[in-house]
Amino acid sequence: MKIDSVLILAAGRGTRLKPYTNNLPKCLLPINNTNILRNLIEQSEKYITGVKIYVNVSYLAEKIINEITSFNINRRPYIIWEHNPLGPALTVTYHCNKISGNVLVLHGDLFFSDLTFSQIIHSITHKSEEASILLCHQRPKQIARSIVSETGGVIKSIFESSNTDLAKNIYSTDDSELVWSSSGAMVVKSSSLFNFKPEIGVSIAPTLINYIADHEKLYLEKCNGTRVSIDDEKSYLAAIEISKKSEKLFDRTLQH
Repeated sequence: MKIDSVLILAAGRGTRLKPYTNNLPKCLLPINNTNILRNLIEQSEKYITGVKIYVNVSYLAEKIINEITSFNINRRPYIIWEHNPLGPALTVTYHCNKISGNVLVLHGDLFFSDLTFSQIIHSITHKSEEASILLCHQRPKQIARSIVSETGGVIKSIFESSNTDLAKNIYSTDDSELVWSSSGAMVVKSSSLFNFKPEIGVSIAPTLINYIADHEKLYLEKCNGTRVSIDDEKSYLAAIEISKKSEKLFDRTLQH
């Protein structure tokens, strides 16, 4: 299976990461000698041969564009600038229907170690069947923000937990049940969203994911390695510490 393009969603305001994001987009938060966006671009360039990279921007877009134009890279990322954010589901749908091929969609707040990213791409690109894929990891049910229902590796649906649900689950006495949860990355097979009409502001989960699951096979791809979704101060500081300990598998060339 071929990944034809990568779409990095970096238009969010990062409100849960204030004051870090008062004057800096969340995707540009520094992680040791790199930042969140730069790490994703470097890894995509390294492990997906000849891929086109697109970055969706809105909040403090000029800073992201300045960062990208400073990259020393063979294939410079394309910018999708939304002056008024459309929402992830609509952005993904427009992109996937505009270009041809399979699209790897990455939330712009993800940190992967080099080893984990390389293993995920290797697994996806060595599949013989062309299909949409959702990257998932296991979490205790009481703290899972999404719960994926699957049978034999084929996803049936995804359910998003509300803040109220999470608060109730914290007081649950059963903390042993593990569930599959979305990891913030997926491959959308070519033409999968041709008839999908999301509203402005809608997120990928559950609407877009459930649309694909209802209309074709959506496979679960296990993420067992190092991955952090940076959506608050605790996860941001954790990503910094993990980055220090993670082995770098290639020389970083994207320098100012």
